[in-house]
Amino acid sequence: MIATSDKTSMGSTPIEIEVADMPAMPKAERNLAEGIKSLYQTCQMYDLNLVVGKTSLPAHKVVLASMSTACCEQVRKAPPAASPPVYSNQWKSETASGAEGDKLAANAPVSPSDDGVAKRDSSRPELVLEIGSPEAARALLDMVYGLGSEYNISSEEANKDVLRLAKQLDVPSLQELAMGYLARDVTTENALLRLQTCREFALDELYSAIEEEVIANRDALELVAGNTEVLKHPEILQGLLVRAARMHRPSTTPESQEAAPVTAAKRKREVEEPPKGKPEKAKAAKTRTGGA
Repeated sequence: MIATSDKTSMGSTPIEIEVADMPAMPKAERNLAEGIKSLYQTCQMYDLNLVVGKTSLPAHKVVLASMSTACCEQVRKAPPAASPPVYSNQWKSETASGAEGDKLAANAPVSPSDDGVAKRDSSRPELVLEIGSPEAARALLDMVYGLGSEYNISSEEANKDVLRLAKQLDVPSLQELAMGYLARDVTTENALLRLQTCREFALDELYSAIEEEVIANRDALELVAGNTEVLKHPEILQGLLVRAARMHRPSTTPESQEAAPVTAAKRKREVEEPPKGKPEKAKAAKTRTGGA
């Protein structure tokens, strides 16, 4: 609609003009999440490094800060790198020459080769993560940027680092991924370690679920309880045995206790007293024999 007014007379009513044929509007090909994902995948506009040991992973401040208040605070406090890297070629060509330059070059770090790995930009702030596995940091970035639907963790210890990271940065969705790992593919070999992890990170509901499945299978319970490693965790062993005793022993409800003496007395009478009707049948049989 286009609103117009009659210029010949002031204060006249505007005339509406309808545009019937609208030109085709291009469809939006991607949303904000897809745009952020594209920036990450094409290595554009990085402004933060996640540091785990000697591994540095580039990221975007605003993306990580949006995950939680705790994460935002950690990003805000991230200090810049201490100093820019110095490589061997810089020593020889810029600071010294001849034998002195060769000596300095031999002791200087070598510039990373062009092998497809993004080089670390020392000018970015660095958020040092208090974990030991770079896998956990990659799992965080995969979740934040929506890189695939699979949770790629190769070990129990790396999964524990994911739980630590989720707790440090207050990211419940990351914790859910780690809990899903704990609940999958539980065997008698890893059940004890999974229970230990649940207890360490106060995952009480998941602990009870795994414990219940172990107790429900007597063969599995025997293998887990007989594992020598369980002796290092007496509280887990005690819980297994107590719950197993409650699940597998006969019922001791008040109703069953009252019924037990009655059943025993009835069985005693059945043994001591012959069934009714048998003496009469025996007498009748004797009478027929005597008459014959």
